[in-house]
Amino acid sequence: MTEAVAIYARYSTDRQDARSIEDQERRCRQLATARGYRVVEVFSDAAQSGSHLDREGMKRLLAATRGRTAPFRAVLVDDLSRLSRDLGNTWRVVFEDLASVGVRVIDVTTGMSSDGAGARLTFGAQALVNDAFLQLVKTETHRGLEGRALGGFWTGGRVYGYALRKEENPPDLEHPRTVVLIQEAEADVVRRIFEQYASGEGFASIANRLNAEGIRAPYAGIRSKRTGRGWGQSTVRAMLQNERYVGRWTWNKRKFIRPPNSKHRRAIDRPASEWRTSTRPDLAIISPDLWAQVQARFGTRRGRPAGQGPSPYLLSGLLRCATCGSSMSVVSARVKNGVRYANFGCSAHHAKGGRSCPNALNVSERKVTKAILGALQDLLTMPDLAARFVDRFNARLAEARKAAPEARAALDREIATAAQAVANLTDAVERAGWSEALVQRLQAQEAHLADLRVRQAQELANPETTSAAPHPRTVTAYLRDLSKTLAQAPQEARTLLKKHLGEVRMTPNAEGPDRHYLATGAFDLSVLVNDQLRGQDLNLRPSGYEPDELPGCSTPRCGHGF
Repeated sequence: MTEAVAIYARYSTDRQDARSIEDQERRCRQLATARGYRVVEVFSDAAQSGSHLDREGMKRLLAATRGRTAPFRAVLVDDLSRLSRDLGNTWRVVFEDLASVGVRVIDVTTGMSSDGAGARLTFGAQALVNDAFLQLVKTETHRGLEGRALGGFWTGGRVYGYALRKEENPPDLEHPRTVVLIQEAEADVVRRIFEQYASGEGFASIANRLNAEGIRAPYAGIRSKRTGRGWGQSTVRAMLQNERYVGRWTWNKRKFIRPPNSKHRRAIDRPASEWRTSTRPDLAIISPDLWAQVQARFGTRRGRPAGQGPSPYLLSGLLRCATCGSSMSVVSARVKNGVRYANFGCSAHHAKGGRSCPNALNVSERKVTKAILGALQDLLTMPDLAARFVDRFNARLAEARKAAPEARAALDREIATAAQAVANLTDAVERAGWSEALVQRLQAQEAHLADLRVRQAQELANPETTSAAPHPRTVTAYLRDLSKTLAQAPQEARTLLKKHLGEVRMTPNAEGPDRHYLATGAFDLSVLVNDQLRGQDLNLRPSGYEPDELPGCSTPRCGHGF
C-alpha cells in the first residue's frame, strides 16, 4: 500500500491572495505524486498568523493524530514557516506532538523529513530563522507605529467620539496613513456623560438612560464583544477616565503578549519611561475644567475599585445567564451580624438594564453554591464510582511504571538535543557577532536546557513511584465532604471547577410566586474514570430550601430551583 499523508497550508493575512492555499497544496501534491504518497486529508488556515497555534486547521490536524493510530504517517508543508513561525511552537509540533505518534513532517521546499539524519539540526535552524523573521517584523511594526504616533497619525484601536479618514496626498501612495477627527454626534454623547457624572449621577444611571433612549453603544454590533449590546457601567467609567477626551494622547502605555497556543493577546503595562505623550487641543472634546471636576469626584468615591483582588465566591465566573449569554456576577450584597450575604444576577441586566437583557431575577450566592455542590456531590458518590476510580488509578500507575525507562531515555535524548542547540547558537553568535534575536534565542534555549536537567535530577532522586491508590471507602469519604474540601482553598477550587465543570447555564423562571432558577451544566468525569462519562448533562434542581433561610435572596420560594 502507498503511504498515507496529509497536507497543511496557511497564509497570514486577509490582504494576501487566497490562492496561496491552492498553490501550497499543488506543490505538496506534486511531491506526494513523485514519491508515491497517498494524500488522505488537507488541513488549511486562511488569514491566520504563524505566531500562534490557536488556528482551526492546526487544531484539527493535531486532533487527528491523538488516537492510537494516526490516519496518516506524514504531514507535507510547502515550507516549515507555514506550520509555525514561533521557534518553540515549531519544535513542539514537529518533535513532540507529531513525532510522539509516529508522524513526521516533510518540508516540500527542501525535501527534508523530520525523521531524517540531522533533521533536528536543520529544522531547528530553519525554525530559528523563521522566529527571527517574526521578531524582526514585530520590531519594525512597533517602530513604524511609533513614528505615526509622534506624527499625530492613528495607530489603531477604537475610541468613541472620533472618526478616521485617510490622509490627503500621502507621501507613500501604497501605505497612506490614517488621520483622526472628532465625530460630532458621538462627541455630544461624550460631553453629556461627563456633565451628568460631574453633576452627581452614577455610572448605572447614566448607562440606563442612554440605553433607554436607544443611543448606540461603542461596541454595539461588534461580533467579538459578547456583551456589547448596550451601554454598561464599565463602559461609562472607562470613558470618564480616558485622557484623550481632554486632548492628552499617550501611546505605548501597554504591550501585548500572546500566551502559548492562544491567538488572544494579553496586555501588560510598560514603564512610564517608554510612554509617548502628546498634547492635541484640536482633538479635545471636553474642557480642562470639566475633566478636573470629574477626576475630583473619582477621588472622593469610596469603596474598592471594581475588579481589585480575586473574588471570594466559589462560583464566580462559572455561572452564565441563559437568557442573554452574559455572565452572572454579584449584583448586590448586605451584611447581617458580621456576615456578608451576596446575590448573583445577570451582569448585562444589572449594568445595562432591561433593553439589554430582561432577566431581572437574582439568587442567593449561598443557595446556588450549596445546590450545585450538592448535585456534584451526588454525582461523585454514585455507586461503584470510587471503585472504578481506584481501578483506573492502578491501571495508569502500571502504565507509568512500564513507561518510566522509555521516558528517561527520551529525556536524555532531549537534553542532548538541547545541549547541541545551545552549542550551535553559541557558534552562530560568535560568527555573526552581536544579534539581539540570536542572544534571546540562546538565553531561552539555555533556560530550557536547565529545566530539562532539573527534571532529570528529580527522576534520578525518585527512580520509581511506589504510591498506591487509596481504598474506595477513603475516596468515597473524601468526595462526600466536597464542600469542606473546596472551601479550604477557594481560588484553587474555582480553577478546578472551571476546568472540569465548565459554564453553568442559569435559566430563570420569574413568573408567579414560585420564582426560581434551573441550572444546567456538564461535568467531565474522565479524570476519575474514563471517557464514557465525559460531557454528561446535569439538570440541577435542588429542593427543600426555605425562603427565609438566607437574607438577601430575591426569590421568595425555591421549591424547584435555587
